[in-house]
Amino acid sequence: MGAAPAIKPIPLRELIAESPLVPVAAAATIGLIVDRYFQPSIFVAVAILGSGTAGAIALARRNRRMSLVSMMLITGALAAIYHHNSRFRFPADDVGNFATADPQLIHLRGALDAEPTLTTRSPDEGLASFIRVDPTRTVLAAREILTSGGWAPISGKARLTVDGPLHDLHVGDEVEVFGWLAKPPSPGNPGERDWADHLRDQRILTEVHVRKTSDGVTRLAEGWTGTLSGWLARVRGWGQRVCQSELPRDQAAIASALLLGETAGMSTADWDKYVQTGVVHILAISGIHLFVLAAFLGVVVRIANIPRRRAAVLIGCILLGYALLTGFRPPIQRATITAVVACAAVVLRRVSLPANTYALAWLTVVALDPTEPFNMGCQLSFLYVAVLIWGIGRWRDEGDVDPLNVLIEQSRPRTVQWLRACGRQIARWYGTTFILGLAILPMVASWQNLVSLSGFVIGPPLIILAAIALIFGFLMLLAAPLGLAAPFAFVVRWDLAACERIVDLAKRLPLNHVYVPDLPAWWLWVFYGALLALLYCQPIWKRRAIVIAAGLIWLGFGFMLPGLRLPSDELRVTFLAVGHGGCTVLELPDGKTLLYDAGAMDGPEVTRLHIAPYLWARGHRHIDELFLSHADLDHFNGVAALLDRFEIGLVTCTPSFADKDLPGVRRTLALIREHDVPIRIVQSGDQLSAGEVAIDVLHPPAHGPEGNENVRSMVLRVQHRGHSILLTGDLELSGLERVAHGPGGHVDVLMAPHHGSAAANNRTLAEWARPRLVVACDSKPLKVPSGDPYGAIRAEVWVTGLEGAVTVHSHATGLVAETFRTGQRLVVRTGSE
Repeated sequence: MGAAPAIKPIPLRELIAESPLVPVAAAATIGLIVDRYFQPSIFVAVAILGSGTAGAIALARRNRRMSLVSMMLITGALAAIYHHNSRFRFPADDVGNFATADPQLIHLRGALDAEPTLTTRSPDEGLASFIRVDPTRTVLAAREILTSGGWAPISGKARLTVDGPLHDLHVGDEVEVFGWLAKPPSPGNPGERDWADHLRDQRILTEVHVRKTSDGVTRLAEGWTGTLSGWLARVRGWGQRVCQSELPRDQAAIASALLLGETAGMSTADWDKYVQTGVVHILAISGIHLFVLAAFLGVVVRIANIPRRRAAVLIGCILLGYALLTGFRPPIQRATITAVVACAAVVLRRVSLPANTYALAWLTVVALDPTEPFNMGCQLSFLYVAVLIWGIGRWRDEGDVDPLNVLIEQSRPRTVQWLRACGRQIARWYGTTFILGLAILPMVASWQNLVSLSGFVIGPPLIILAAIALIFGFLMLLAAPLGLAAPFAFVVRWDLAACERIVDLAKRLPLNHVYVPDLPAWWLWVFYGALLALLYCQPIWKRRAIVIAAGLIWLGFGFMLPGLRLPSDELRVTFLAVGHGGCTVLELPDGKTLLYDAGAMDGPEVTRLHIAPYLWARGHRHIDELFLSHADLDHFNGVAALLDRFEIGLVTCTPSFADKDLPGVRRTLALIREHDVPIRIVQSGDQLSAGEVAIDVLHPPAHGPEGNENVRSMVLRVQHRGHSILLTGDLELSGLERVAHGPGGHVDVLMAPHHGSAAANNRTLAEWARPRLVVACDSKPLKVPSGDPYGAIRAEVWVTGLEGAVTVHSHATGLVAETFRTGQRLVVRTGSE
């Protein structure tokens, strides 16, 4: 972590005069934002016409201010058009136009547009419902599609996912694919990441999935040799093999990420470890890596006594080549442009202006991809540099040196001077880490709902260790062809092992990381608007102590906001869309939050993908009680991740839950006890209450009934203001018969038992419950026997996989249900009924 260059504050007018790219970059940014969130097509045309006219008049009259305004309007309009064409305009023969929401088998031909990457899943530890194959992901540039009339030309790109590895296939290769084509699904629950929107930023409208085998992808011709990206991918592959041959498996995966930007060898759990401790930027290729490489090359050229200008050319070319090799992502783009400009300034004997260089890097990123500025990695990279140069660098430059202190320091013994110098440098490192950490904290929290506290402590030593690993890793790769990699690999091995130990230790510390609810967008705009004003406006900088104090207060206020709630008389019950599985969130009028089940057939990622985003979007960080209906994995395999992300006050189970001999059951119960969460057992006849909400346990009894776990599924009848909702889990067979012949019938909303299966949803249940709304927690339409028992009683049936999350609002004026994805609304019962 080097010292930031000293930057003196200059008036805005002088800044624009010395750095003409600054207003251009600002205008382009405004244009991108306007098109991203407002899409004003008419405004863009008017802005171009009006600004062009105004610019001509201004130039004729030699009005510099009007010329500047005109130039900014034109730049903003062009940036908006560029973004709009990239994100919203697609040709009629784009492969995405052939896709529908329902997957369909297709034959495609095209070329691989990205190097295939095998994703290493985290160990399921008994929580997966079935054995899952590690998928390979890439992008297919489609050229032909097989129709009834033969092969027809098409264009566009598709996200290609293959179950299993793709051997001997590389970017540029021509392939034929036989798989399932479908549009990416829109979010099923509030708070979820919009995957379709993310793919659209990459100009991808559809996905192709080759299921259960990789045989659905056949190479037609080897094309990687004709592309630069293909050669770079082969070099990266060679580097990975060197790491794997010279280092232990764990260190090889980290070294590949650190040196080459290849993260495929790291599992989700390994990657999350660095994310949660706040040091993932050490692994993700960024400006730090380029700075270390540049510093190392600087030492080499000095030792080799290479002339300064030649050395600058050599260093610039090597840095550019390394950036291209590692993928040339936005963080490395920014650092590469900065480094190349600095090298060019040496060659041309010119002074590079930080503001101009910064703006040039931003414009380069926008030119390469106008959607990239809306991603976290790009935003963090530029924010880091802005704070480092115009914040920390300016602050250090203003420190006055007292000659008396210099004399006193020189009078001390050399050992004391050295120790004091080391202490000051360590203090600078930690001070820089603290300031940068505070600056990016809201942005990281808004993207990842995560605040890492251990990163403030382990950040500086890990950066030093990573720098050593980078230098010796480069030497290891260079020496590998000569058979001399072993000495350098020895240093890399022990260095990365030390990194792992520090991260593992930090992960076990109390309050290592804290998950937080979503932060309001308006609050973020105010925070970063004030930060930018502090960095770039001289009058505000002079009052920085007041501004920083206000910023810290605003920071605390922002993290308190999600927990602030207005009084409510409403019971809110949300059946989340988790595929084949279940999670129902009950938000009570008194502020308590209850969950009924937390699992899915797709695996334990259900919490990360669906449950946690919804709870954070609703402002929750605490779950008062978690009900587990029964011991089937698709109803509880998300509990482990839930315990890591939320405080849980109580877990309630059935009498037979712990009796099921299943590794997932044992692991989940062990984790519940490890987090000191009490476990309560309930049975039919128990009555629970929380303010105006009453919860009756209708099933199972203390013992039995005999059969599989589904027959003992917990059934809860939730009542509020005369409205009733029945939660059934996977109830079926003898358990269903017992409930359907007992008290508690005639409910308003019924959770379709066993995800709407035909065996569990019969006329007996329908006549007993007589619901007005039936909600099936599944990804497919409801399967009912002939006769449609719910249709016979005129009940509305909604399936979460199709409609999205279903939310039921119970209040004094009635009972209202709504769907998230399709936007339907239904008055289930009025207040007068």
